[in-house]
Amino acid sequence: MTRILIVGGQLQGLEAVYLARQAGLEAALIDKDPFVPAAALADEFYNINLLTDGKKAERLLGEFDLILPATENYDVLTWLYQAANRYQVPLAFDMQAYSISSSKLKSNRFFHLKGIPIPERWPECGFPVIVKPSGLSGSKGVEKADNHAELNSLLNRTGRGMVIQEYLEGPSYSLEVIADHGKCLGLQVTELNFDADYDCKRVIAGPNTGREIEAAFLELGDWIASEIKLSGIMDIEVIDNSGQLKVLEIDARLPSQTPAAVYHSTGINMVKLLADFWINGKLPVRQEIFGDSRAVVYEHFRLHRRTLETAGEHVIVGAQNLKIYKDRFSADTLITNFDSSAEEWVATAIFTGDTEEQARQIRDMGVRGIIESFNVRRYVDSDPFSDRSKEYDQIIL
Repeated sequence: MTRILIVGGQLQGLEAVYLARQAGLEAALIDKDPFVPAAALADEFYNINLLTDGKKAERLLGEFDLILPATENYDVLTWLYQAANRYQVPLAFDMQAYSISSSKLKSNRFFHLKGIPIPERWPECGFPVIVKPSGLSGSKGVEKADNHAELNSLLNRTGRGMVIQEYLEGPSYSLEVIADHGKCLGLQVTELNFDADYDCKRVIAGPNTGREIEAAFLELGDWIASEIKLSGIMDIEVIDNSGQLKVLEIDARLPSQTPAAVYHSTGINMVKLLADFWINGKLPVRQEIFGDSRAVVYEHFRLHRRTLETAGEHVIVGAQNLKIYKDRFSADTLITNFDSSAEEWVATAIFTGDTEEQARQIRDMGVRGIIESFNVRRYVDSDPFSDRSKEYDQIIL
């Protein structure tokens, strides 16, 4: 059996462990924190700090067929890169591509140089603007400024190193590509929904999701992978702004959320693809792996004080005692710790159907089931594109 060592047990690590298990791979996990979410799901867990006790970890490397980083700690990534070379263990990671994608300032300069469309930068654009840290991925630290006073207040609080771009509204989509020296395999387009803090709370995948922009998105993914000369995996997030795709960010690493949605929709397992590529040098063509797809709604929930909330993936950070359940609350798969407490828990639910509409209906049925079972008094599903001063509550009677 193929054995992989996953480094980092937070959100990306949870994704990697889950998909490795679905692929029949043996997944061990390393993290300095003994209470990371992925620890409960891994076949083996090693509570090791690579930067202070690397020798203990080095003795393990020869036992594995592949190392899969699931961390954004640059010092840890550097340690892994050097150790993997010393011990001749494949490392599923492209350090050169990651050095570009890990800085939004650097990647935006790259996009500008290559003519790849991105949101207009400040001060060429008008208000409102989005302000986000250069070195953090996803929604971390993302805020909106509607005028000069709000922008100056944000910059005084956050300091330098911020990316300031025009605020755009429109559907957001994600695409993963796996490439071999720039030769690209584009996977499934997924749609992203966000909470009020711009954290992704829901992923939609299916036969019709993003169909109208799929060809343009696959071409864009191939263009970026070719220019970066990517070897490995990269996630691309775009916004469809009046028919034009503008790149919001890229991440040259295994992302969270979308790979599981793609797996449940198409059966394509990105961890298995990465293992085949890095161990055996196999990168299939797109036509070989795509068949019929099911519709998926992938969503995060938190129960707190009898309030059920659909919220961004930040609610999963630090979750303990997670277990995988099948066919609970209408979900094909439920990753949750609700057995630990009926009052306070988090869950990632994966609902499927033949069509996107059917998957949403099944999702709604699942939410109603949770509300009845846990005596929920209030349900909250926030949206960043609504008036922030309004209540986002849906009261369930």
